[in-house]
Amino acid sequence: MNGLVSDFRYGLRQLRKSPAFTAAAVLTLALGIGATTIIFSILNTLLLRPLPYPNSSRIVRVWNTFLPRGMKEIPASEPEFNEYRQSHSLAHLAAFSTGARTLTGMGTPLRVEASWVTPDFFSVFGSQPFLGRVFLPDDYQPEQTPVVILSFRLWQGALNARPDVVGSSIWLSGEKCVVAGVMPRNFATPSEDTDVWQPLPIAPASRNLGNHYLSLVGDLKPGSSLAQATAEMSTILGRMQQKYASYYSGAAGIGVSLIPLREQMVGKERPILLVLMAGVGFMLLMSSTNVASLLIARAQRRKREIATRMALGATHDRIVRQLLIDHLLLFLAGGTFGTLVAFFSARLLSLEDYLGTRQMGGVTVDTNVLLFAAGISLLTGLVFGLMPALGASSLNSSEVLNAGDRNPMGGRPARSRTWLVSSEIALSLVLLSGALLMVTSLARLLGVQLGFDPENVATMRLSLPTANYPLPRAVGFYQELLDHVRRLPGVEAAAIVNQLPMSDVMATASFEVEGQPSREDSNVADTDIISPAYFQVMKAPLLRGRPFTAGDARNPVSAVVNQSLARRVWPDGDPIGKRIRLRSDAPWLTVVGVVADVKNRAPNADTRPEIYFLHTDYPIGLWADLRTMTLVVRTQTPRDQIVGAIRSEVRNLDPALPVYKVAALDEIVSSSLSETRFPALVLSAFALLSLLLAAIGIYGVLAYLVAQRRQEIGLRMALGATRRKILTLFLQQALGWAALGTSAGVVIALGLVRFLRSVLFQVSPYDPGVLLVAVSVLAAIAALASYLPARRAAEVDPMVALRNE
Repeated sequence: MNGLVSDFRYGLRQLRKSPAFTAAAVLTLALGIGATTIIFSILNTLLLRPLPYPNSSRIVRVWNTFLPRGMKEIPASEPEFNEYRQSHSLAHLAAFSTGARTLTGMGTPLRVEASWVTPDFFSVFGSQPFLGRVFLPDDYQPEQTPVVILSFRLWQGALNARPDVVGSSIWLSGEKCVVAGVMPRNFATPSEDTDVWQPLPIAPASRNLGNHYLSLVGDLKPGSSLAQATAEMSTILGRMQQKYASYYSGAAGIGVSLIPLREQMVGKERPILLVLMAGVGFMLLMSSTNVASLLIARAQRRKREIATRMALGATHDRIVRQLLIDHLLLFLAGGTFGTLVAFFSARLLSLEDYLGTRQMGGVTVDTNVLLFAAGISLLTGLVFGLMPALGASSLNSSEVLNAGDRNPMGGRPARSRTWLVSSEIALSLVLLSGALLMVTSLARLLGVQLGFDPENVATMRLSLPTANYPLPRAVGFYQELLDHVRRLPGVEAAAIVNQLPMSDVMATASFEVEGQPSREDSNVADTDIISPAYFQVMKAPLLRGRPFTAGDARNPVSAVVNQSLARRVWPDGDPIGKRIRLRSDAPWLTVVGVVADVKNRAPNADTRPEIYFLHTDYPIGLWADLRTMTLVVRTQTPRDQIVGAIRSEVRNLDPALPVYKVAALDEIVSSSLSETRFPALVLSAFALLSLLLAAIGIYGVLAYLVAQRRQEIGLRMALGATRRKILTLFLQQALGWAALGTSAGVVIALGLVRFLRSVLFQVSPYDPGVLLVAVSVLAAIAALASYLPARRAAEVDPMVALRNE
C-alpha cells in the first residue's frame, strides 16, 4: 500500500514537472471525455434514467391500429375503452382527452392546456397530489360542481403558490371550478404543458363508436408481460368486432398495439442517439490515441531515467506499475475536466429544444453520468496508457546508458506512433464522412420547396369558448377580427387556418368523387379550413382555377385541392368543376382551384393529398373545431409590434380571450428541422475536432521523427541529398500514413454509414462524392500538418547535425 501511495505522489510530481505536456494531454482528454459524457447524459435521460413515476417500467400506451392505411396510433372510442377495461393483464386502464381552456379572473386571460381524465388516470402513474386529493366518484356526476386538479407550474405561477388553494374557485372558459388538488412538480403527463386535469365521465353503456377521441394509458400487473397484454387486448378487440359487426365490417386489418411509455416518448429519438453515440465514441478514441502518442514520445524522453532505475534494481513490473499510474492520473485529470465541461454544457445548452427531454426532467449530470465519466476515464487510461508503459519498460538499460543521445529503442516507438496516427486518420475519416452526409442531408432539407413562403409571417392561436360563441357568432367574430387586423399599419394580408403547416397533428378525412367508384381506403386527404386570403398570406402558388372569394361564403359549396390530389384523382382530366364530398349525406363540393403542394408535416415528409374548405358554419360533413383557429399575418412590421397591436384588437372585441402560441412562421419551419440540424451540428463539431487531433498527431509524430533522425538527415545531406529531396522524403512518409489511414477509414465508414440511413434525406449513405470529399480533406490536412516538420528537416545544417556523432 505504501508503494502505491509513493507511486501516486511520484506520478503527480512528474506531471507538475512537465506542465506543457500535462496541459496538452489533459485538454485533449477533456474534449474527448467531455463530449462523450455530454452525449451519455442525453442517453441517460432518455433511455436509462427512470421516468418520474413509481411504476414507470410497467406503464404502456394503448392504440388501435389500421395497417392497411399505415395508421399505427389511432385513439379509441368510448365503447372500445369500456371493453378494453376488462383486461386482466392491466392493473388499471385510463382514458384522457386533451384540449385547452381560458383561465380568467387572474388579470390577463391565460390560455391553459387541459386534460380530461377517467377515474384511474392517476392510479396508472402511481401519483398523488401533494396538496388536496385526486378525483372522487362523485366528481364524475354531471350535477356536481366541476372540480379541477392543477399542475405545480400553474399553481406556482398564475396562483402565486397559494397554500389555501384547495377548495377555492377558479374560472375556466367562463365556468366556475373548484380546486381539488395540486400535483407534484415532477408530474407532467400526458405532456409537459398540461396545466389542469378535469374529470371525463364516460357512460358504461356508451355506443359512440364513431368518435375516436380517447387516448389510452395503462399499467401492467406485476407478472404480466407486454406480449400477454397485447394478446389479451387483441382478443377483446376480436370480440368487439363480432359485437359491433356492422361498424367494423369495412375495417379488415384493424388491430391493437401496446407501447411502453418510454418508447412512446423517445422512440423517434433513438436513431439520432445511436448516431451521436457512435460519433462521440470515435471522438473519444481519437483523443485517447493522441494522448497515447504523446505518452510514447514522453517515454522516449524519459528513457535514461527509466534505464537508471532499472539498473539500480527496479523490476519490470515495478516500472510498468509506476508508468501506468502516471498515465492513469493523466486520464483521470482529463476525465475530471471533461465532466466539468459536460456539467456546464448541460446547463447552458438547450438540448431539450432538440430532443424533447423536458418531460423527463431535462438533461442533467447525475450519479449515472458521473460513474460513466469515471469509468470511461479509467478504461481509456488502462487501454491507452498500458501500451506506452509496456513499451518504455521493455528497453535494455545497458544499451540506453551506453548509447548517449542515440535512440536505443530502434524503430519500435516510431512504428507505434505511426500506427496510432494512421488510426486517428481512419477514425477522422469516419467522423468526417458522417458529418458530411448529415450536412448534405440538412442542405437538401433546407432546399425543399415548402409550397409557401414563411418569411415575414406572424402566427398566433385563438380559441373561442363554446358557451359564448355558437358557430354563427364564432364565424362572425373571426371575420370581424380579420377586418380589424387588415387595417393595421404594415399588414399586407391576414387570414385564419385551423391547422398551420408544420403543426403536430393534421386532420384527415375520406372523400368520394362524383362519377367514380367509392374508394375509401385510397381517397384520404389532409383537410384544412381557411379564410379566403389564406393563399395570399402564405404565398402558396395557385396552379389552376381560382382561390376562395368572399362570395363563396354566401354559397359555401366550393373546395380547393392540392396538386397531389388532382394528379391522383384526375390524372388525365381537368379537376376544375369536378365535385367531391366527405360522406354520403354531405353536400357535393365543386373544385374551384388547384394550389401547389404544401409540406404540412415536415420538409422531409411525403406530401399527401389535401383539401381546403372555407371557414363557414355551413355543414359540409367535416368534423372540425371552427372556434379554435390560427391567425396568420403577412407584415413588414416587427413581430413584437404587430403582435401587440393584434392583442389590442382582440381585447377590444373580447377582453376575456387569450392570444397564445405566438410565433414567426419561419421559426416554426426552422424548429421542424431540429432533428436533422442537431446531429448535423454535433457531428460537424466532432469532425472538426477530429481533424484538429489528426493534424496534431501527424505534426507531432513527424516532428519527433525529424528530431530523432537529425544525424541521419545530416549524413544524407553530406552525401549529396538536396533539401528538396529531404523535404519530399518526409512528406511522402506523412502521406503514406494518410493513405494507410484513409484506406482503413473508407472500409470502416462503408460498414457504418448505413446506420445513418434513417436520419438522411435525399442522400445515399454510400454517396461516392461525400467519401471523395472526406478523403481529399484529410489528404490536404495531412499535407499541411506535415509540411512544417518536413521543412524543418530540409533546413538541418549537416555540419551541426554531424558534430556530435
